[in-house]
Amino acid sequence: MRIAILTYPVPHKKTYDALCLLKTKGYEDVEVLASPMTYAKKARPAVAHRPDMGYLVPSTENVCRAFGYGYREISGYGEADGADVYLVCGAGIIPQGFVDAHRIVNAHPGYIPFARGLDALKWAVLEGAPVGATTHFLGGEVDAGEVIERRELELRAEESFFELGTRVYRTEVSMLVNALEKLDEPHEYVPAGSTVQHRRMPRELEREMLRRYEAALLDLEEQHAVQGS
Repeated sequence: MRIAILTYPVPHKKTYDALCLLKTKGYEDVEVLASPMTYAKKARPAVAHRPDMGYLVPSTENVCRAFGYGYREISGYGEADGADVYLVCGAGIIPQGFVDAHRIVNAHPGYIPFARGLDALKWAVLEGAPVGATTHFLGGEVDAGEVIERRELELRAEESFFELGTRVYRTEVSMLVNALEKLDEPHEYVPAGSTVQHRRMPRELEREMLRRYEAALLDLEEQHAVQGS
């Protein structure tokens, strides 16, 4: 199986972590396709919830050289043909024609369809939706469609919000690589339906979200105290 990683031509933690996991699992026919980064955050969040994607990460090209993987910088998806499956580690808008013609797996840091779009974890906490991660094939709907795996994560009373976000991130990367073993299994179709495709959470809502998260942790602590008494 020929595997392609879609990412950016910059040091990138999610790409690095996925490549390390692929190597550990013995995958050898891997090529990274790095296309220009066209999106940049306009403002820093009030509440951080994911690891810094560029901090102390080696260049993807050097990682590929060390692992014996291919590395190519491409200017468009017309140069990306040739793989059996594509894993999304970082990408802007992928043309629908390319999506329709290829098997492209995305790992979303939300339990779809309840948390679609950006800041999925934050919206899930704010709205009381399940927290988790989902792998799915890209299709005609954003963060919906043919699902490979959905995994719900329970809250932990001792865990800060950033630690929860890091656990979601690690689950997301693990599920992305594990999806290679589930490509041809029967899959669930989860339509977007009437659920909202979220945008970035406004800063004033981030603070309310954190308040609700901390309240949920207090409830968990009280439950544990009752169970232990």
